[in-house]
Amino acid sequence: MTDTDGRPHRLPALTGYRFFLALTVALVHVLSTSQLFADDALQLGLGLTTPLASAALASFFTLSGFVLTWSAPSGDTAARFWSRRFWKIVPLHVLGWAVAVAFLLATTAPSPATGVSADLEPGPAAASLLLVQGWVPSWDYLSYLNAPAWSISTEAFFYLLFPLLLPLVRRIPAHRLWRWCLTFAGGILLVSVLSPLLPGAPRLNWLPFNLNEYWFVYTFPPVRLLNFVIGMVLARIVLTGRWRRVARWKLVLGTVLAFLVTPMLPFTFIFSAALFVPLLALIPNLALADLQERGRVLRGRILVALGDASYALYIIHFPIMLIVRHLVGAERRFAAGTGVFVAVGILLVSTLVALGLHRWFEEPLRRRFAARRPVGRPDLGTGPGPAPVLPRQA
Repeated sequence: MTDTDGRPHRLPALTGYRFFLALTVALVHVLSTSQLFADDALQLGLGLTTPLASAALASFFTLSGFVLTWSAPSGDTAARFWSRRFWKIVPLHVLGWAVAVAFLLATTAPSPATGVSADLEPGPAAASLLLVQGWVPSWDYLSYLNAPAWSISTEAFFYLLFPLLLPLVRRIPAHRLWRWCLTFAGGILLVSVLSPLLPGAPRLNWLPFNLNEYWFVYTFPPVRLLNFVIGMVLARIVLTGRWRRVARWKLVLGTVLAFLVTPMLPFTFIFSAALFVPLLALIPNLALADLQERGRVLRGRILVALGDASYALYIIHFPIMLIVRHLVGAERRFAAGTGVFVAVGILLVSTLVALGLHRWFEEPLRRRFAARRPVGRPDLGTGPGPAPVLPRQA
């Protein structure tokens, strides 16, 4: 499906990619946070998957900026945009929050999952519901109830600013887009380098840096805005024909090398820039594949359906993990084989529930309240420079 300017409305390969990002975050939570395994060395080793979840979140932020810029209609208004975003993220967020609250109220034994509170606290609960917890440098707020929702509070900040940022990004001359992209990427690296200088509370027993460092480099919305704006700029780089496909082997090699180098860097890199930089090229690569109708795997019907349900998977997997972890025995830890079996079960249940929520909860609400498109075709926002490189239409 294309618009009158030849640009596809949807980017199916990027939709399929979204599923793998959500699955990565869920996998890390299930394997590491849930504390399933009796072997302490194995459980500690699974903590090494943390950079994968951090990189997936950074890619989520960048992908969000990319897709919103790509699909922004020329006749849109801030009010319409905010309405669409509200009906996209808030109902599922409230549902996940309510399930987490119900879990705390229904159980008496504390969850063995790392960082999960056993008590219902009004302040953190309200902050989580209102999506402002990412602004509070406190463990009592950041990981409270449905822990992954802190990133939704960050996304909400991006959405608030997007109608103001889009005209600015569209005004960047095409020949300067790369300069701005590299500047924002340098900003992410600089934050990772300088954040260890932040004073703060005593260092945590499970992280070799203080809370303020973690909050500033990982969850503070204005800092994570860098990832989002990079996505916006990358969308314009592709649309103006200035993106050249990066070979797959280079992406794989860069990611592997970054993973190996990460332990040698300041610990803050794990939560910000460890794998983000080598993965930066993947999003425009996949967009280009969509334009050229390549990449059949990610564009396949099943993966696109899973990608459409990726937000539901992201928001519901943590409450499901807590529930299943409680049902199999809050005090129990398992041998490797049994633990993997339980972990796979949690992921399968979460995925099936996410597909159902997308079909019977998320989509009906979107069609009812946010399906109207504003008058006017999507604006390429090419500015000065060459026209977009788009595929021929049949």
